[in-house]
Amino acid sequence: MVLKSDKVTKSLKKKGFVECNSHHKYYEFVHDGKVILHTKISHNGQDINDYLISQMKTQCMLSKQEFLDLVNCPLSHEEYVKILKKKGAI
Repeated sequence: MVLKSDKVTKSLKKKGFVECNSHHKYYEFVHDGKVILHTKISHNGQDINDYLISQMKTQCMLSKQEFLDLVNCPLSHEEYVKILKKKGAI
C-alpha cells in the first residue's frame, strides 16, 4: 500500500491537524486549544509506504484501517475525536 503525501497532508488538515513550522514537516492535532499528538510527513514529497503508514498510524493513535479511513475521508473529525476520547488521549 502506498499513499500520496499531498493527499495525506490535505486529509490531515481537513481533520483538524495543523502544520508546524520546522525543518521537518509535522502536524499537530489540537483539541480545545491543547496539542494532543503529532505526526511527521516526509518533507521531500515522497509517497508514504507501509512502513511510514505504520509509523503515522501509531503517532495518530489509530489502527491501520482507521488511519486509512482518516486519510480517505470516511473517518470524520468528530469520529476521530471520539476515538481519541475512548483511548484516553483527550
